[in-house]
Amino acid sequence: MKMNHPQKKYSPDLRSFMAICAANYAKLIKLVVGIDKIDELGDVAVFNVENQPSLQIKLLQVSRYTQTLSMQQSNSQKHLNREFCVRIYHDAKLVEVLSGVHDPMLPPVYQVPNSSMKQVDEKAQINRFLGEWLTFCLEYAQIDTRYKTQLAFLS
Repeated sequence: MKMNHPQKKYSPDLRSFMAICAANYAKLIKLVVGIDKIDELGDVAVFNVENQPSLQIKLLQVSRYTQTLSMQQSNSQKHLNREFCVRIYHDAKLVEVLSGVHDPMLPPVYQVPNSSMKQVDEKAQINRFLGEWLTFCLEYAQIDTRYKTQLAFLS
């Protein structure tokens, strides 16, 4: 005889999620040196990888301790593949994906089942994907930005 057990309610792992956001902050700060000092809205950086989609970062909003960025990944034909809205919390040293992959603001947890076929931990998965994407850019991208540091060697 088969017994029906009530399904355990999903509880997000906040420690793991915060670790992902902290790692993403460290990667983004390394990728775009000085981003925490930029207060001019608009284009910040473009990262190009041969035969791969490029990453364009735009600054959308600045406040005392936060910045909101648009991060767009597009291929050479300029077709948009992915776009994220990302919030940087400089005081807490965290980066969190607010929306992305054609979604409006992401809820912390999706109810399952849902009409969009989203996973219960969709927000955590998208933040992990952002981390993988930033790691890829750190390893393979060439930066094209007006904010990069220029070194001069004087004789």
